[in-house]
Amino acid sequence: MDFATRRWFYLPLGCMLLIHLTHADFEFQKGVLASNNPGIMEDIDPQCWNTCSLTLIELKELKIEHNVDAFWNFMLFLQKSQWPRHYNVFLSIAQDFWDMYVDCLLSRSHGMGRRQLMSPRTGFYKT
Repeated sequence: MDFATRRWFYLPLGCMLLIHLTHADFEFQKGVLASNNPGIMEDIDPQCWNTCSLTLIELKELKIEHNVDAFWNFMLFLQKSQWPRHYNVFLSIAQDFWDMYVDCLLSRSHGMGRRQLMSPRTGFYKT
């Protein structure tokens, strides 16, 4: 008899939880993604950041001004939008940006295009 009572208690509770999860607006996640850590701006490579931002404007054929500030204002708009479709577009573009940015950083840090000819006096590469 105790089992039947618990079952009827947990069934409506579980249904209410599922209903609330389907209608949830995960503002906490959006807030965490939108917050800027003060130390993070020091670690950003501005050349890769700007190049990747402008390239995404062209690749995605976004109807915004062709500058970095306009791109990131658009991204913030998508991130903070109440429409789930806007947030999904934000995640897609953000993933593409991140992939491009990491590729750019890796190519720069591994010296592709940074090496110069050997100096005749020293016998090693200049960087």
